[in-house]
Amino acid sequence: MGIPSYFSYIIKNYTNIIRSLKSFQSGSFDHLYMDCNSIIYDAYYKIIQTDKASNMDIAEFETTIIQDVITKIEHYIRYLQPTHTVYIAFDGVAPFAKMEQQRTRRNKSHYLSNVPLFKKSSQWELSSITPGTNFMNSLSKMINQHFLHSENKYNVKKMIVSCSDEPGEGEHKLFSHLRNHSLGNDNVAVYGLDSDLIMLSIFHLKYCNNIYIFREAPEFLKNSIPVDCQGEDPHFVDIQSLGRGILSHMNCKYSSDRRLYDYVFICFFLGNDFLPHFPAMNIRTHGIDVLLDIYNKYVGDHADAYFISEHNKIQWKYISRFVNEIAKREHEYLTQEYFVRDKFDHYRFPENTDEERKRAFENTPIAYRAEEKYICPSEQYWDKRYYQALFKCERNPTFMKQLCNNYLEGLEWVCAYYSGDCPDWKWKYNYHYPPLFADLCKYIPHFETNFIEQQLTSRSTQSFSPYTQLAYVLPKQQLHLLPEKIQKFLLDHYSDMYCDEYEFQWAFCRYFWESHPVLPKIDLDMLEKWDLQFRMHTE
Repeated sequence: MGIPSYFSYIIKNYTNIIRSLKSFQSGSFDHLYMDCNSIIYDAYYKIIQTDKASNMDIAEFETTIIQDVITKIEHYIRYLQPTHTVYIAFDGVAPFAKMEQQRTRRNKSHYLSNVPLFKKSSQWELSSITPGTNFMNSLSKMINQHFLHSENKYNVKKMIVSCSDEPGEGEHKLFSHLRNHSLGNDNVAVYGLDSDLIMLSIFHLKYCNNIYIFREAPEFLKNSIPVDCQGEDPHFVDIQSLGRGILSHMNCKYSSDRRLYDYVFICFFLGNDFLPHFPAMNIRTHGIDVLLDIYNKYVGDHADAYFISEHNKIQWKYISRFVNEIAKREHEYLTQEYFVRDKFDHYRFPENTDEERKRAFENTPIAYRAEEKYICPSEQYWDKRYYQALFKCERNPTFMKQLCNNYLEGLEWVCAYYSGDCPDWKWKYNYHYPPLFADLCKYIPHFETNFIEQQLTSRSTQSFSPYTQLAYVLPKQQLHLLPEKIQKFLLDHYSDMYCDEYEFQWAFCRYFWESHPVLPKIDLDMLEKWDLQFRMHTE
């Protein structure tokens, strides 16, 4: 679920959740948690907008980024003045499920860098911001030198640093610490602003009552900020107030804080970093409200009916009830989505200036809809054409079971990942699109079961090595970011895994950045084989 859509949604629907720093007393924050990868990107974009960027060599460019990152982190420590803990976290090697998204993003970014409209002035590659590169190793070294053992300098009791050499996404490192140190009524400020961070925070209100997510408001959010907070930077999202607003909005007959966990689960169906959104459900066209209405009627208005049990287990019988009701209306919802998208059929995006041409390019998925037109839900057998067009498969029982079980695994995996530690480092969703609700409901069990535990092995509890992640996510033209020996090994033996050209799938996407490059499959067995060899390379 993209942050522009979700953040705009919560600002419009929940009042009094945005606060400025002046609304807090000095020294109000006990703990400052910083998910710092976004700071690297901010530093990069700041530098390339300067005249001197084009005259910098790579070493100077990287040194400037690192210094800017340190300055920014230091600025926020002094700005918020936490009294107890500062935790500085960067992304380490990610779970396989996240690596899939990173592969998509890096290949898409490389593709765009070769489109004249999007060519960058800097030759430095953003893919360098991946664990295992020389840049990230240098950044880690400098961050550790500057911030470790600096409690007295910043007047805090505990300074914790976790850089890219430690596995795990930055935000999950932070919330693991929060879980292991139940903070009760302490005030926790969390730097970062994306929908995943909001969902994580909601799940962790049981460990800490006062969580505030903050970051400078990007341009696309400025119009969403309440008038009394405009001009104040950064902005804080009060998660407890958001939780109260969500519960009020849900308006369940049998309400409790546990409904918040169900709310997060409902949002999984709208897509996230690990699972695609359903074409019939779109956050831009009231998808959340539709899902909440169904949830209220068939789950929330019934005593003791929850998606997530008191013991944090998924109660599939209620998921089944919920999905069955969506399935009955799926064709109606999809037809409504087509009605909205069809309005663009006769619109021609102007292309007279570079800005207009960029806008036209970004709107490609809404302008060229061949796959969607082929599926055409207004004609008979549209559901068969859905699988033919998007999966290149027929709707046979073997494939449907495989697809639906993979999606159900994903629901369980994401739920476990948001509420605790990574349940399986080697799991991922294998497709660009979800099954139809009408098919998914046939495979949801009516009893408690654990998809992930049933297949848990010792190998799935360990992350890949940084070089394996790089080998998986980098496009061919950026393999030079790996050690020369590994780069040669991959190009000599696996060049067919790295294509120069590929197609994009964008059915039911709104913008090009949401599209999916169709890349050669690198399966888990092959990655495990590489991982073994690359680990030997580092020893």
